[in-house]
Amino acid sequence: MKTSNQFQFTQIGHEFIDSSINQLFRQHYLIIQIFFNQTDDSGCAHLIIVVEHKNDVDELMRKKWVDKAFKEYKVKVCVFYSSEIHHRFSLGDPFIELYCRPSAIIYQNADYGKPLIIKRNWKKFSNKFEDYKDSLFHDHDLLLTQVRGFLTDESSVSALLAYENVFKYDFRYLEELYTGNGFNSENLNERIRNLSKHIPEIQSHFVCQSRSEYYLIHLIGKAREASKDDLFFKNEMFEAFRIAEDSLSGMIEKRLHQLKNMIKIGCSDKEDINETAETNDKDAVLDIAVEVIVKSIEVEEIYIFHKAVYGSNTTYYLLLLGLNIGNDKLKSITQSLKSHTGDQSDFVLISHDRYWIQKNLYFYQSFFANVIQSKNKIYQSYPFHPEPHWEYPHTPIYADLDYYFEAATKFSEQFLALAEDEKENYQGLPYFFTLFFLSFCRTYIYAKLYYMPNYPITVCGDYVSLQILNCENTITYLKNSGLSSFRI
Repeated sequence: MKTSNQFQFTQIGHEFIDSSINQLFRQHYLIIQIFFNQTDDSGCAHLIIVVEHKNDVDELMRKKWVDKAFKEYKVKVCVFYSSEIHHRFSLGDPFIELYCRPSAIIYQNADYGKPLIIKRNWKKFSNKFEDYKDSLFHDHDLLLTQVRGFLTDESSVSALLAYENVFKYDFRYLEELYTGNGFNSENLNERIRNLSKHIPEIQSHFVCQSRSEYYLIHLIGKAREASKDDLFFKNEMFEAFRIAEDSLSGMIEKRLHQLKNMIKIGCSDKEDINETAETNDKDAVLDIAVEVIVKSIEVEEIYIFHKAVYGSNTTYYLLLLGLNIGNDKLKSITQSLKSHTGDQSDFVLISHDRYWIQKNLYFYQSFFANVIQSKNKIYQSYPFHPEPHWEYPHTPIYADLDYYFEAATKFSEQFLALAEDEKENYQGLPYFFTLFFLSFCRTYIYAKLYYMPNYPITVCGDYVSLQILNCENTITYLKNSGLSSFRI
C-alpha cells in the first residue's frame, strides 16, 4: 500500500484550509482525491475529501478544524470513502455530480485507488437524476402510506413511531443533499439542530420545548413510553406532524431542483432568491416601542394585536414572544415606553414563550392563531422562528366559564318554569330570580375580567355574550314584566 508521502496539490489560497490539508497528509491518511468548490449560492465553499478506508471518514469528520472551517470560514468539509462516492455517483446523486466535477480537483493520488472522473454529459446525468428522484420519493411515499394506515386504524402510538421513521428518512436526504454526509445519530433533536446550521429555515417547522428538545420529537418520545393508544395524544395534533413532514419533503425537492439547475448552468449563474418582504403599517410610536423593548429584553418576535383610540390617546396592545419575560419586567418596560412616547400613548404588554403557547392551545388557540400572523408582526430577531403546531380542528375549552354558564342556564330554566306556571303558583319566584341574576352576573364579570390570555380585549366576553342569548326567554320575560331597565 502506498500512502503518497510525496504529494502535490493545488493551493487554494486559503491559509487555514491549505494548512489543514497539509496536516492530513502528514498524518498518513490514504487520500484518493480532493475537490474544492468556491462559494456557491449558499454562501459556502465545499471541500470534498475522498479516502480509501471507511473508518477514516468518521475520524476525519470529528477533527476540530472541520467544525472551525465551517463556523469561521464558511467552508463545508465533506469526507467520503472511495466505494461510497462511486456508488452515489452511479445512482445519480446531484451533490456528487455538482461538487466532484473534474474542474474542482485540487489533488489526485496517481499511485493508488480508483479516482472518480465524471465524464457523462447533461442528458445522461438528467436521466440518472430522474431515477434518483423517483427512487427517493417512492420510498418516502411507502413510509407515509404506513402512517396513513395507522391513522385509519386509530392507532396513535404506532402512527407517531411511523412518523419518526419518515422524519429520519427526510433528515437523511436533507443531510446528504446539503452537507454530503449523513449525521449518524438516533437523536432527532440533535439532527434538527445540526441541519439548522445548513438549512436555517428548518427551525421554522419545529417548536422548541427546551433548548435541547423539540415539541413534536418530544411527543414521539412519549409514544415510546405509552402503554396504550390515545392516552396522551390528541388526534388534532397529527395535522401538525403532516405539515412538518410536508415541509421537510418540500425542502428535499427544492434542494434537488437547486442542485440540478446549478449542474445544468455549470454553476456560472446563481439562482435568484426571491424574498417576500412583509410590510406592516408602522407608525413612529411603534418604531420607538420596538426599539425600547429590544434594548430592554431578549425578545424573539413582537406582534400588535389591537389598537384602541380614545380621543387624542392611543393604546397599543402587544404580544411579546420570548423566554423568561416576567410581569416585573413587563411593568418596567411599560413605564419606559411611557416615558419615551409621551402621555398620548399607552401600552398593554403580554408575553409568553412558544412552548407555553404550544402546551395551552386547547384553551387559547383561537386568540393566538389570530395574533401570530405576518400582518401583525412588527419585529423578529430571526427570520425562521416557528409558529405553534396548531390543532386541526380546534374546539376551545373555557373551563370555569362553561361551568358558570351552565349554572346560569339552569337557574334561568327554573325561574321560567315558575313564572310561566299555568297554576300561577309564584312561590319562590324572587328566590330563583335572585339565583339566576347573581349567576348571570358572575358569568358575565368572569368573562370580562379573566385573562384568557387576551385581557383586556374581551374575546371571551364576546363568547359569553353570544352564549347568554340562550337565556333570552328569561330576559324577554323580565322586560315584559316591566323591568325595562334590565341590560346585558
